[in-house]
Amino acid sequence: MDFGGVDTASVLVVAVLIAIVAFFYSNLGLGGGGLYVPIMDALLVSLYMVDIVPLSLMFAFATMITAAITHSRKKLVDFRLGTLLASAGLVGVAAGVAFTRTVDERLVKAGFAALFVLVATKMLYDIYKSKNENLLSPTSFSFRLKLAGMGISILTGFAIGSFGIGGGVVSVPLIIYVFRLEARKAIGTSAFMGAILTPAAFMAYIFTAETGASMHFDIALVLTPVVFFFAFIGSTWGLKRLRTRIVKTIFTGGVYLGAIEMVLSLLLT
Repeated sequence: MDFGGVDTASVLVVAVLIAIVAFFYSNLGLGGGGLYVPIMDALLVSLYMVDIVPLSLMFAFATMITAAITHSRKKLVDFRLGTLLASAGLVGVAAGVAFTRTVDERLVKAGFAALFVLVATKMLYDIYKSKNENLLSPTSFSFRLKLAGMGISILTGFAIGSFGIGGGVVSVPLIIYVFRLEARKAIGTSAFMGAILTPAAFMAYIFTAETGASMHFDIALVLTPVVFFFAFIGSTWGLKRLRTRIVKTIFTGGVYLGAIEMVLSLLLT
């Protein structure tokens, strides 16, 4: 099968790796773009970031929607808060898509790596210090808190639109530290946000594509069902088996791996 200049063997290797990512990341409120993007950047060498990001958004949506569904079955999604934050995130999505389409690719990669190192370091610090978990989730929030959350959600949308991630790398810490939701409910709410924002970003890439630009729908049609299947299996299993501390540790390690690959890519190009 022809994938527009991408060899079939590379696509198959990518399929295996993103299946593994989807299995675990569906438990983290992350779309998996923190590793989908580096994996494709390393293996699908004929693609540029502007090609990779829309593909990652499709995979991130599959991961987020399955995670949102499985978490909602356990009443671990705050739909009102998620909808409010996602509405603000749409503003950031538009800015993020414009950023990736107009700036130098090296700047996109550098921004990706910097954001991920910052967030992962914060999470690692909390794990090391054994910071107390939020055991109960509030049911109401002040206007000031909502306004602050919406402001930070614009950054979430920007990260989604520019880097092809699910946004959980920003929204999970936001919901835990600002709104004080317990970790599992924060993860479910983040997944719900990502399920709204990732398709919005993907559509923005389609509508802003230049004449003749390739969106690689062939690769998306082959790999998105793989992501969906393994994300569903992973999130169902993880809700029964994984403790919050283990989930946070996996989260942190995955984010660091994504940042490292982007740094190496910058150094080697």
